[in-house]
Amino acid sequence: MNKIDIISNQLMIYAGIIMYLFGSIGNILNIWVFTIWSRSPKRSQKHYRHSQTSNSSLYLLASSVANLFVIIYPLLTRIMFDGYHYRVTDKNVFILCKLRFYVLHTFDLISLICICMATFDRYLVSSRKVRLRKLSTRRQRTKLIIVFIFFSYWTS
Repeated sequence: MNKIDIISNQLMIYAGIIMYLFGSIGNILNIWVFTIWSRSPKRSQKHYRHSQTSNSSLYLLASSVANLFVIIYPLLTRIMFDGYHYRVTDKNVFILCKLRFYVLHTFDLISLICICMATFDRYLVSSRKVRLRKLSTRRQRTKLIIVFIFFSYWTS
């Protein structure tokens, strides 16, 4: 092996493991925070004000979950392929190649869609028109997330 190949393999192993660990920990912490923020509000006025300020946290929660799937499976297989030269056989080609490609692109698309929907939700919430502000409800957000997740699965 060439010296550059050895350096690139070592870099993939160490940098990949660092990204895997810190990315997993960061996304788990994001999921924890956004789960707390996206809980349904209580009847008191204090919690109602809190839910108005964190309206898009449900979208960001879905985005963090999708990012966690991208980090856990496709990044781990990339570390195995490039760093440790794991060989793909006919028996494991579906799990290691085809499923990896599907998971990577589907969950990346879900993450980007959720961030775009959170941006649009922020626009609706901050609008001066009451009609636009009323379009942003918890039920609508949940339905939109479910619809876009199913849509991205069917189109991938």
